[in-house]
Amino acid sequence: MPAPEAVVDRRYLLASMWASGVLGALGVVWGIASRSQMVLLDGAYAVVGILLSWLLLRASSLAERGPTAKYPYGFQAATPAAVGIQGFVLLATLLYAMYEAVLSIRSGGSEVTAGWAIAYGVIITAASIVFTSWITRAAGASDVLIAESSAWRLATWRGVGMVIGFAALAVIERSSWSDVGPYVDPVMVLVSCALLVGSPLAMIRGTVVELLEGAPGAHILDPIVRALDEVRAEHGFDEPELYVAKVGPKLYVEVAASADADMTITQEQTARDQLKQLLEPVPYDIWLTLELRPRPSHAP
Repeated sequence: MPAPEAVVDRRYLLASMWASGVLGALGVVWGIASRSQMVLLDGAYAVVGILLSWLLLRASSLAERGPTAKYPYGFQAATPAAVGIQGFVLLATLLYAMYEAVLSIRSGGSEVTAGWAIAYGVIITAASIVFTSWITRAAGASDVLIAESSAWRLATWRGVGMVIGFAALAVIERSSWSDVGPYVDPVMVLVSCALLVGSPLAMIRGTVVELLEGAPGAHILDPIVRALDEVRAEHGFDEPELYVAKVGPKLYVEVAASADADMTITQEQTARDQLKQLLEPVPYDIWLTLELRPRPSHAP
């Protein structure tokens, strides 16, 4: 039976997929009607978002499976792998859009119906603000929903950028600078892509760190260190060696330290149980190992 968190993830992802589908179709039709590459880019981005939401949905389901004979540690890596694929696809979409924008500039730009494009930007901005707020409130520590809320946040900024850019185009078309008008749309595409490219790069970087079991960020490490210091103060073991790695929803915490030679197994288990209890607020499935070695004696 799937965990409640997984059910919540799937519910939000399905809603996000439907919304992306509607907005993506709207963007493609509106982009053709307004002859705007920027609106077409937004529609294409949304359509790609449907496929990526489906991928995240599948990864979330896969991560909930237990270990098997072939995969004794389960499928926790499915989530960061899906986020990484999302990053690569979004990066490729942006690079292709930049390529098309450069070709458009070299061929003299494109005439755009600014009023239609502004109306589309307003609709996208409003819808994206609603979905960003809704998914962010539910995300918690879910990598899947964090990635999805990030995608909607980017859609919000794209919408705001379109409203501002096309409003500027409407002013330019009625001024002595009207010859510049055809270049506004492809330049907006280039600027938008340059501003958005950091998000997929961050997704890819985060995936590489997780799959290589690199150390997580301070927001994860700091509460672990504080809990460990509290247990050390009570049980008197030395400065420990701490190894922490996060893979999807699983957080591996390994602690090794020296303690009094007369410390019993029961005392070690008590220290471990206390540390585990202190780490309960950390919103991940924690795999905790605590090894206390006898403190070496110094011969006279």
